Amino acid sequence: MAAMRIILCLVPLLFLSSACTNTSGYRQSPELTLERLDPKVSLGHVEIDDQGELISFDQLKRVTAKIEAESTEPLLMVVYIHGWNHNASERLVTGAGDLHDFREMLKDLGKASGRKVMGVFVSWRGRSLATFPIGVDYFHRHAAARRVGGVSGTEVLHELGAAARGANPKNRIVMVGHSLGGAILESAMAESISARVAMDSARGRQLRRKDFPADLMVSINSAESAIYARQLLSTFKNRGIKDVEGGPLMISLTSQRDFITSVFWPMGNLMGRWVPGLNFFNTGVAGMYRRDPKIDKLRGTQAAAHRSTVGHFDPLFSHKFEKLKNQERSLEELYWDNRDARELDGFLVRGEKEVYRFSRPEGSYYNDTPYWIVPIPGAFMRSHHDQWNPNFVGLLAATMSLTR
Repeated sequence: MAAMRIILCLVPLLFLSSACTNTSGYRQSPELTLERLDPKVSLGHVEIDDQGELISFDQLKRVTAKIEAESTEPLLMVVYIHGWNHNASERLVTGAGDLHDFREMLKDLGKASGRKVMGVFVSWRGRSLATFPIGVDYFHRHAAARRVGGVSGTEVLHELGAAARGANPKNRIVMVGHSLGGAILESAMAESISARVAMDSARGRQLRRKDFPADLMVSINSAESAIYARQLLSTFKNRGIKDVEGGPLMISLTSQRDFITSVFWPMGNLMGRWVPGLNFFNTGVAGMYRRDPKIDKLRGTQAAAHRSTVGHFDPLFSHKFEKLKNQERSLEELYWDNRDARELDGFLVRGEKEVYRFSRPEGSYYNDTPYWIVPIPGAFMRSHHDQWNPNFVGLLAATMSLTR
């Protein structure tokens, strides 16, 4: 009987082991690192492991060499970091299809713009259990995302950006992170941005866009606490920096229909703080909260910021939106319609079926920095995973136009 009990105890472990996704990367060989999607559209892969280390430095160098080779004419480079429950696998059960959707978006962007496009898919083990229900691995995937957004994530993003800027000064670079990929992007860039801001400010230098690895950094439905955004905002505000060469440097876009970041994430954060066992993996468990009654009236409290994601924490919003009209536009028209989006203190985004104006909040507001935090109407992104739709091309074109 004792032997039978041991066997029964081991069966679940065997099941979990067989359900694990790949831990060694999917695209280490040269032929899998680089892809040609269309005559003027290419894709490169860089993979980071569970402990936040590069799987292969050679893989990164192959991608930067490709960037240089593709830059014989001005290149639009889109670096994308996927989120939770995704990776670089081709199989739906182990990779959840984000790579396929990114490929299609790049081809759409190439057709709409008529210019050379290169994507870089920065992948990590966002999905650890292939055949288990989603949700059970949330806390340690969140912890893994923070490791990925550390030294290696910072290294990768800066080298990709530097390669593109060095290859052709007319190259345009946008870096995008979705969900926990947004958290990775924010983590990898926030410390380097704050360091640059502090040093240039101390030296009396103006911030220049070319000193950063991307013209624009965009997080979509970011699954990260607003407390980190508050820290970066403070870095800018303490030095009176309201823009970088007249526009934003980083933008956080979150759909107001995103159930994951508005309900599920705060619930998981609360459970991870108070429920024994769950908080073992929850590296977001906070210590003591500090209050500043005077400034907290505008920016919200530490406690409230820690419990909310950045895209659902109203005190940090830099813009509000209003619907202007309905319309019917093709993908190509969306790209060209949004190439000059700036309007007074805000911007217009022309979508597939609707047009929205984004403007500064009325009255006093806290966020007047180059880090914009912008709520997005549900019509543009209907859910947490609805970023790959024609409206995204319009959003991307509109926000990039603000950096010229």
